[in-house]
This record gives sequence, C-alpha cells and structure tokens, in this order.
Amino acid sequence: MQTLIEQAKAVASGDVSSSELVQHALDAIDRTQPLLNAFTQVFSDEALAQSKSPKPGPLSGVPIAVKDLYDLAGAVSSGCCAAYEDRRASTDSVVVAKLKDAGAIIVGKTNQHELACGATNLTSSHGATRNPWDRERITGGSSGGSGAAVAAGVVQMAMGSDTGGSIRIPSSFCGVTGLKPTHGSVSLRGAMPMCPSLDTAGALARTAEDCYLVHTILAGPDESYLWSRHAEPNATQPKRVGIARSFFDRVHPETRAGVEDAAKLFESLGFEIVETQGPSIDEAFGTFGTRLTEVAACYRDLWDNTIISPGLQQFINLGRSITGPDAFAGRELGLKITHDFATAFKDADVLLAPCTAFPAPKTTDWEIAVENGSVDVHQGGCARLTLPVNVAGLPAVAFPVGSSSDGTPIGAQLIGREWSERQLSDVVTAYQSATDYHLRMAGVA
Repeated sequence: MQTLIEQAKAVASGDVSSSELVQHALDAIDRTQPLLNAFTQVFSDEALAQSKSPKPGPLSGVPIAVKDLYDLAGAVSSGCCAAYEDRRASTDSVVVAKLKDAGAIIVGKTNQHELACGATNLTSSHGATRNPWDRERITGGSSGGSGAAVAAGVVQMAMGSDTGGSIRIPSSFCGVTGLKPTHGSVSLRGAMPMCPSLDTAGALARTAEDCYLVHTILAGPDESYLWSRHAEPNATQPKRVGIARSFFDRVHPETRAGVEDAAKLFESLGFEIVETQGPSIDEAFGTFGTRLTEVAACYRDLWDNTIISPGLQQFINLGRSITGPDAFAGRELGLKITHDFATAFKDADVLLAPCTAFPAPKTTDWEIAVENGSVDVHQGGCARLTLPVNVAGLPAVAFPVGSSSDGTPIGAQLIGREWSERQLSDVVTAYQSATDYHLRMAGVA
C-alpha cells in the first residue's frame, strides 16, 4: 500500500483496518521524528479514536497530515512562527473540513518554513526539517515537513501550500509528487496567508493520481473567500508536450539530463515533443518581489516584533518599502509572464521543465554550480523555476524523473493551462506507469 488510493481501497475492502493504518503512521512518526523533525504536532489519541469508526468517503480511514498553517479546531496554528505559538484555532479551515468530510484521519501537522516565507525549511520555530534521503540536505520549503513525511513513508499524503513553489520544491528535493492547482480553485479560508494573490493549496503524495484525487475533494467555489474562483475543468486531451527552454537556463547538468530523458520517455509513450520557450525567469523574480506588499499587509502585527526571524523581518520590511509605481510595474510584468505562457501554449498542450535548478543542496551550501554560472540556495534560488507558474496562476505537477550521482531525487514539473489539473494528472500518470521513481522510498539516511 504505497499510495493513498491503495490505502483507501484496502480500508474499503476490509483488507486492512483504519486503526492498523493509523497506528502504523503513528509508529512511523515516533521512529522518524527524532531524525527528520517533520511534524510540529501529533494527534495520537484523537486519530486512534477516529480510526475505530471512520467517516465514510473517498479517504475513509486513511491517515494523512496537514501543513501547520491550516487551522484545525483545537490545535495550534502558528505557521511555525514563534510570535503565533499561542494561536489556537476555534474552527477547521475549509481544506481540513473537506478532508475530514472525505473520511481522512489527520495524524499530525507538518513543519514548514516560517509563515511560508522561504524555500529551505531551515527557518522554523520548531527547528529545521531534514531530508530523509540525506539528513545533511534541505527538504525545500515551505512545505518541507510534508515532503519529508511522504518521502519517508510516514503518510501517503500530506497537505502543502504553494505561493512561489512551496509544494513543488520539497516534492523535487524529496522525490515525491506534488500538485500546485490553478489559483483560486481551492479555498484558503482558515489558512494562514503569505501572498493571497498567489497562494494555493495542494497535496504532496506518491502519485499524480493521489494528488488529483485530493484536488477533486478540495476544489470548488467559496463565496466567503475573496480569492475563490471556479470554472469548468479543461477537457482538452493533451498530445503535445512542449520543452519550455527558458526554464533550462542555469540548471545543474544532471537535472537537465533527467528532464530531457523524461521528454524522450514521453515521446516513446506517444506524445509529440515540441520545442517552445516560456516566460523569462528573471522577470518572474522581479514581479514576485513586488508582491511582498501582501506579506507586510497580512502581518501588520509583526512589523515591530522582535522574536521573528531576520529573514521574515526582511520580507516584511521589503514589502513596506515598495511604492505604488513599483507595485504597478510588477503587476504589468506579471501580465507579460502570463502572456508568454499563453504564447508557449499555442505550440504545446502542456509544458515540461525542470522543477528546481538542482537536486537537494546540503544545509551548508550557499551556492550551487550549474551550467553557465551558479544559483544561490538561501535567497530565492530554490524557487527560480517555480515562481513563474504562480505569477500566471497556472496549475503544475512536480514529479521525480531520476536520481543524481549523490543518490538524491531529480524533479521535473509539468505545467498546464488554467483548470487543466485532470490533464496534467493523466500525462504524469502515463509517465509514472512506465517508471518507478515515484515509488522509491527514502531510507531516512
């Protein structure tokens, strides 16, 4: 039972009890927590009690985890920020409520980068999360605890959020699959924000099918949430996979090779491979910087707080310093990025690109040598290739496509038009049916 769907089917058929699965997950947390620090809270008694009579639904009786920033009634929602360690939720977030309605049993909350404002998961009031493939390496963030928990087999699905790559980066570094959906397709009411105009909610799991199942449970309009949107899913059958060459600027040679090998496999599966471009990566960085006004606005109460991290303070200060003309220029640049994606989709149905420019770095690495230069680790470099997708509001699936010479996973991402989550899942599922990278378990080294 290596996947979420397999576990759900096993419980439904009676091949395994919910109590057995939940106890297995709790035992795995006990075993791996001292090594990985993937969890901030564990709900042993509550989960075991619920497992005795799980609620019917597509995830009935299956143990899962949720990122710390999602409100769960009665539990602390701090976003791994020391300033909010006393913040206890009175109601469930929409995401948590829908997962519970589907029968899932939440065994714990996962560690994250402080208020989702970072891509390494080294900065957290609960301490850094460690990569189960190599504990000297980062998990990526900000959903690093979720990536580590799935990669180590603790749970087969953990919820993340993605503002600039926070689902896809840990998916890439931890060797799991992650779905960043169309912006606004899942309500984030009851989730601690970063930049609401970019924030999204999605699953990290073993397979694209698992991630899409969770998306079908969560997606839908929410009239009480400002950023909620709804449209009919895109029904076009993808046939052309575009190689988005703008994403291959300054990537590690092993990453390039892994993604290009994936393209060859897609071609052998019957997809037409076409060359295309995509948006400027540097322009995406420019427009994302202007969105930090939203971080400053969401966390006005932290402007003069002295116990938050220097990195978060820098984010807030940058957001406060952005002028109206700068913010407007950033939005104009965002429209250009959206237009550049639309141009690329004239030649392709989906776009294939590296997810991160390199495999998981060591915690002591500050820069990684790549083709034509180097990329930083701690100043946004981990998110170079994921940010453009958020700026355009598009869906994307991150998935493993091989291993580096160090034995760490290599990640690709498949990007689609708005509302094409089903199509992305189908294409990645075709790839995963022909490979086993997504089923390789980290040894918690």
